Amino acid sequence: MATVERSGPPTLIVRSRDAVVRLTGEGVLWEEPATLTHIPYRAVVNGTAASSGTRKSRLRVEVDGRAGGRPEGYELVCGTLAAQTFVRALDTQRATLPATGPIPPVTAVSRPPARVSRYSRGELGLCLLAVAVVLNFLAVMATGRPLHAVLSCLGFFAWWGAADLAVHTFSLARAMWASLTRGVLVEAHYVSSSMRPGAGGRMSHTWVYEYTDLDGRTNEYVTVPSARDSEPPRTRTVTVVPGSDLSACSRTAAVFALLFVLPALLIGLAAMGAAALVAMPGVLLAGLV
Repeated sequence: MATVERSGPPTLIVRSRDAVVRLTGEGVLWEEPATLTHIPYRAVVNGTAASSGTRKSRLRVEVDGRAGGRPEGYELVCGTLAAQTFVRALDTQRATLPATGPIPPVTAVSRPPARVSRYSRGELGLCLLAVAVVLNFLAVMATGRPLHAVLSCLGFFAWWGAADLAVHTFSLARAMWASLTRGVLVEAHYVSSSMRPGAGGRMSHTWVYEYTDLDGRTNEYVTVPSARDSEPPRTRTVTVVPGSDLSACSRTAAVFALLFVLPALLIGLAAMGAAALVAMPGVLLAGLV
């Protein structure tokens, strides 16, 4: 659950491999592994989204030289729709500024050095899995059992998929069960509609609500409108789990997840687990047959 500022624009976040950029009530927050930079709206000279390939654009924010910051500006590569949406939102915020006024400085705060990897944990895991599959395949092929070698490859990927699906299923069940058994009801008020990255990185239309939790903090609840809804309801009742970092959700969504989504995941997990047991890793299979 993210705390939001009532004076700011609707939350908008653009991510790339090297930076995360978001709009706040006062300006652009440009987050990099080693630096956190705040660029006031008045210090922004221009924001552009130039195409740099299929479905990719170069998002660039130029700053006034009197404000400091990087003379060449701030730049990253992201999805085209995300970049264009960000530039439009940035221009909208700048248009609300007074015509004249002092230019506040760009401020940058150094972050503690962190170990930066070119690859995410998932990508590293897939690389290690690929190496293990190739080595296993070659080892079993050397024994003169090509069918076993092929089945062993399927076994490795089935084990990987079953483990990933098991973690996702457990996380979903824990979150939904906590929402139904320990959650409290709060009223969320409609704030705005916005475009946000959804599944696969594609932008989707969302309704943004705000509610106050038990600690007095203002938080967001974001939902995707259904096809039959034309206008967002002014208020929604959502469930919040006290003392937890779980996101707010509606009781209807929690019940639907437990009754329909969770069983579907369990069926998928059983099928994938069965495939993993049938196609055991090659060395074990070769030893059993």
